[in-house]
Amino acid sequence: MVQSVERAINLLKILNNSNKKCSLSELSELSDLAPSTVHRLLLTLKRNNFVSQDDTSSEYYLGSALISLGIVASNYLDIREKAYPILNDLANSTGEDAYMYMLDGNYGVMVQTVPGPNPLKIIGSALAHAPLHCGAARKVLLAYKDEAFINNYLSKDLVKCAENTVSDPKILAEQLQTIRNNGYALSMSEHLRGATGMGAPVFDSSGEVVASIGIMGPSIRITEDKYSSIIYLVKKHARELSISLGAKI
Repeated sequence: MVQSVERAINLLKILNNSNKKCSLSELSELSDLAPSTVHRLLLTLKRNNFVSQDDTSSEYYLGSALISLGIVASNYLDIREKAYPILNDLANSTGEDAYMYMLDGNYGVMVQTVPGPNPLKIIGSALAHAPLHCGAARKVLLAYKDEAFINNYLSKDLVKCAENTVSDPKILAEQLQTIRNNGYALSMSEHLRGATGMGAPVFDSSGEVVASIGIMGPSIRITEDKYSSIIYLVKKHARELSISLGAKI
């Protein structure tokens, strides 16, 4: 299976580098594969619109599915580039590590981080995929999904990532509504024990939430009297990033 994937990727690279349509025999020669093998791979790529075929010459060229993938990849790189200075300012303003999370199915994954100046930090699996109901920034991503997605998510078993993870779907649904109403999420020991996190949504030009940014630090340092000022800064920086992506907010 892995070998087939590598061969298919190689065919796409050949088509990309050739800058022209290629016949089956050309692709066979350039890939050093038997024509029957190339034909089988091309059928799969064609079925998924990664490759198209000229009706007249029967030659192959890159398909339309790659366009949408390229746009998504471009947007991903664009948001990371724009997010870095904003996360850096958020980290310096709050003194805590600043993060950006993005959706990956039913999980949220940290895609960028800037460490804050405080030397005492939470050590844990912040980089790992975790379910969307575990932690402030991930819950933000879940809260702004459509109703069908949320209902489907709530119908599944809600595993506990830490002592305070909300595993009751009714309570979680209420929390998601509160997050949408307030424009931010606050969590304490919901993903990592002894950690407090705050997160806010990042919107794109179409009004969709494409990411969330926030901070995380030790609960013994992020005390209740600091919540208001840090939440203000998290929301302010999330708004700044949203505007840089073309959001009308």
